[in-house]
Amino acid sequence: MADNADITIHKMPPHNSALSAHSEAGLKSTSLTVSSAVVSEHIGTVGVKVSYVHPWIVRDIQNSEKCEADTMLQELLARCTSSSQYLSVSEKSKLLYFVQDLPHWFVLLLIMQQMGYKQLGLNRVFEPEPRFSGKVMIEDTQIDLELDAKSTEHVTHFSIHGHATTVFSVKSKVLSGLQRDPCLPNKPSELVAKLYWPEEMHQSELDIILDKVYKIAQTDPDVQGHIPELVWFYKFKETSTSKIRVALGLKDAEQVEQGSHVLHITIFRKIIPIMTLSGEDFLAAWWQVVKCHRALWKGGMLHQDVSPRNLMVYHLCSQYIGILNNYNLSSFKCNGPRGLKHMGMVPFMVVNLLTPHTMAGKVEHMYAHDAESLIWVLTWVSLRYEGGNLLSKDQPLEEWLKADASLCQARKTQFWSGGIRDVCPSRSHKKSWDLVEKCFEGIYSLYLPSEYQKLTDQAAFELLLRGPMLEHDSLLFAT
Repeated sequence: MADNADITIHKMPPHNSALSAHSEAGLKSTSLTVSSAVVSEHIGTVGVKVSYVHPWIVRDIQNSEKCEADTMLQELLARCTSSSQYLSVSEKSKLLYFVQDLPHWFVLLLIMQQMGYKQLGLNRVFEPEPRFSGKVMIEDTQIDLELDAKSTEHVTHFSIHGHATTVFSVKSKVLSGLQRDPCLPNKPSELVAKLYWPEEMHQSELDIILDKVYKIAQTDPDVQGHIPELVWFYKFKETSTSKIRVALGLKDAEQVEQGSHVLHITIFRKIIPIMTLSGEDFLAAWWQVVKCHRALWKGGMLHQDVSPRNLMVYHLCSQYIGILNNYNLSSFKCNGPRGLKHMGMVPFMVVNLLTPHTMAGKVEHMYAHDAESLIWVLTWVSLRYEGGNLLSKDQPLEEWLKADASLCQARKTQFWSGGIRDVCPSRSHKKSWDLVEKCFEGIYSLYLPSEYQKLTDQAAFELLLRGPMLEHDSLLFAT
């Protein structure tokens, strides 16, 4: 940072020197400091080299031992926002703006650097050291878990806005010995663990959703055996991010669960991605998922996240069984109006939904939307996977993964209006491609020049899925 010639720098004694009374007086604390000199008025000068303000930073960090980190952060973060309504006019004039007051920002970083793992939101139960694999015991339970984070099947999903989901293999003597649900015939004994940070309020709703899904499975053969088997779950209440709001004394602390996240672990019976299948096995499993989704929709459940990674399978009696997985974004109609909030992965969302108007939640969610998403999944796998593996090069539709909603809408529109004739499926998915082309005939008929044609749920199912499948393979349709 460049020097400012107009600024007078008050030199301070070295860090290991004893400060005189006069020198100590020169290091006055901020007016808002509680129990400690958290920040110094002297280091709020723009254009001063870091070396000049180092003594003040050192002094503040040393004094941090005299108060709780929460108190220090409350003081610093109060200066980071002009919306701190509990500050007086004179106090607001001293608010911290990082760009204009970079030294104070350094103090904040140094405070956070000295925080413990728990204060930073890291759970040492699962990762006492990076890439830990071994046995752990969940506190307050008798559940033993042996983690395998080094497995090649270990998957982590990170995004700017998401749950930081991590999935890996796990073993447990206690959980493996639990009684099995007769409505869930997934026989493999292998288990997988899912660690993620859902919103607290939505997770409470998710528990209710899964309970209703399992109840539907008890009476509907199209759902029975086609949903994941939840073995066990646990919420680490002490990891709730709502504690940050409470510690900082924010006014909405009484509604701490709203918008806050908390660490969850869920254990499922192991299932594998549908992309590992090809030919008739893939098509049969995909159709089973279609029927499961349709049955759940009739039961009032909106899945809202149809994508390849949420279509799974398991092996049973010499055949693969399709699974509709991951209900994190699901909701129930509950005999009321359908939700206007549209979620999911952009490459598999309906072209009609990839508009600012829709993203703002102004278009009703219809069955035809999810039916089209199922067709996009069928198309995606048929073009990009060969023999159960992602193509190593020349992967079609790759640009869709990097496009925003508006650009992806344009590319998908171009695809089904003519570009579909310029691509070829992989050799192992040629049988599926005939069905893809029949399905797109139905999709094309929905997009009229002036508007999107609205159909009843049953009419959409017949046009987009049932009709094409019956024409493609009447024998498979009957299964």
